[in-house]
Amino acid sequence: MKHDVLDRKKAAALARQVGVDFGAALTVALAYIGDRLGIFKAVADGAPFTTGQLAQRTGLNERYLREWSATMAAAGYLDYCPRDATFKMNSEQSAVLASEDTTYFTAGGFQYAVACYRQIPQLMEAFRNGGGVPFKDFGPEIVEAIERLFHVGYETWVAQEWIPAVPEIHQRLLAGGEVAEVGCGAGQCLVPVAAAFPNSRFFGFDVDRTSVERARNKGEKAGLANRLVIDQVAAERVPFRDRFDLVMAFNCIHDMAHPRSALAAIQGMIKPDGAFLWSEADVGPRLEDNLGPVGRTLYGASTMHCMTVSLAQGGEGLGSAISEELARSLATEAGFVTLQRLPIKNPFHQVFLGRK
Repeated sequence: MKHDVLDRKKAAALARQVGVDFGAALTVALAYIGDRLGIFKAVADGAPFTTGQLAQRTGLNERYLREWSATMAAAGYLDYCPRDATFKMNSEQSAVLASEDTTYFTAGGFQYAVACYRQIPQLMEAFRNGGGVPFKDFGPEIVEAIERLFHVGYETWVAQEWIPAVPEIHQRLLAGGEVAEVGCGAGQCLVPVAAAFPNSRFFGFDVDRTSVERARNKGEKAGLANRLVIDQVAAERVPFRDRFDLVMAFNCIHDMAHPRSALAAIQGMIKPDGAFLWSEADVGPRLEDNLGPVGRTLYGASTMHCMTVSLAQGGEGLGSAISEELARSLATEAGFVTLQRLPIKNPFHQVFLGRK
């Protein structure tokens, strides 16, 4: 089958887009360096600086900082004033790149991307031979990256918006209930939620040892050791039945080797009058619904991390595009009587409520 006649304007536009993406890939790597070496935080106060002053402030090499700063200014990550050849970080740039306590902070994404870059040789082998890249091979940095990407959002939304959207469960936790989170990671959600409900007990489950240890340390530092238990176990192997008032699974079911078995286990874990809160990325049911910048990020992350860690375990490799329709189908198969999307407005997540 022959190609259509070449449209030179479209070809030129695509070539320009590839050039933009090439520059973006290099910018991500350099922004990772700025994040890891503390450069963004060093200029977060908004004061103008020369690269010489930045070198004095950070102890880093001025020549590299000069080229790095030029890259960041070209990317819109820093402002540049040609009048006196100074750079500065404005309030918005600081919120996104340096302020880890705001919901705008996304610099953890640089760390996530570079952790994925490092696995490209293994990923290429998976393309050739099947299988995948095990989560542990991404190293502890991927755990930290995921925590940094999500923790402020979970701290802001889960206890204050998502749980209160189910009023009787909210009241039960205020009075004293039991909550579990599967795929709890480094405790980025579980620990702040446990702190918000001091009369309730909490249980976290994750298959990754590094994540579990990090979550335990976080819980101890928060003074929650007497009512927070975190175990290294896959969701489908959690032994409790009809135990919990609430089970949570946020942005993790799609990563699991056996998501259908995990959902069936969760259905068994909640009390007959309990609830299941489940979040996934906000996507449409068809590929064409998701063809854009958000979909590119979602499918890219799925290929380089989410799907491959599932396939590495001999799993399903469900992929990270879990639409409301697919979530309903999976929940029905797992034995849930109802699954509804809660009327919660969120820039990233769709949140489902499951009932027995």
